[in-house]
Amino acid sequence: MAIKEPSIIASPNRGLALTVGGILFLWGILGFFFAADGDPGFFNRQGGMLWNAFGVNPALALLWVLLAAALLIVGLGNTIGSRNVNAFVGAVLVVFAVYGFVFVNTSANVFALNTTDNVFHAIVGVVLLLTAFGADKQNISALRAEAARV
Repeated sequence: MAIKEPSIIASPNRGLALTVGGILFLWGILGFFFAADGDPGFFNRQGGMLWNAFGVNPALALLWVLLAAALLIVGLGNTIGSRNVNAFVGAVLVVFAVYGFVFVNTSANVFALNTTDNVFHAIVGVVLLLTAFGADKQNISALRAEAARV
């Protein structure tokens, strides 16, 4: 009997990848428009404000769109790919949050990060990591066993 790929609803990793991917994509696209409110330049330290809370410049908006694209592609793909990309994007966002907290008021803050950005990146990164390493264990084990039999 062949093991079927779990649906988006049955796989927490796929569902989360699509949810976070959709949010990051929306914020990234909006970020390109609101980044123009700040100083000109791709890596400007004083970007625009998205919803009067998130600091954004074109570099941060591009990063959000790229991470969103990866999440959306694997979320529509399969569970194992979603797990791996969730872990990668989660780690990137946690590192980005640490970078933001350390360099928020320095000239190294080339992504126009503020505290709201940093908290958002930390929370979303940790949720992605926890889901990647804690969910879908039965689904992934079954899929790997099926692949080994074939």
